[in-house]
Amino acid sequence: MQRTCQFYIIASILLFLFVSGCSSVLPGKNEPGAHQYEEYARKCYERGISYMEESRYELARQQFSFAAASAVSKPLYLKAADGVRRVNRILGQNR
Repeated sequence: MQRTCQFYIIASILLFLFVSGCSSVLPGKNEPGAHQYEEYARKCYERGISYMEESRYELARQQFSFAAASAVSKPLYLKAADGVRRVNRILGQNR
């Protein structure tokens, strides 16, 4: 039980480091291509919400991770990162 909790904590930390590192290489809001990244991130976030409503938590976490990695705007990034945290919390409670 304790090892499982430690695994999820370490996995969450690594995921957030990965996601924050990926988002820093995306174009700024006014640069070419920023709109496509933001649109992709928004669609991934919406898919993540849909999967959560269907209790498909692994797929939801994946979509939230894609959204956070692709988001150009800070609000969308924060919402996607929060989605990852919520899914991890749910999965941790279900095991």
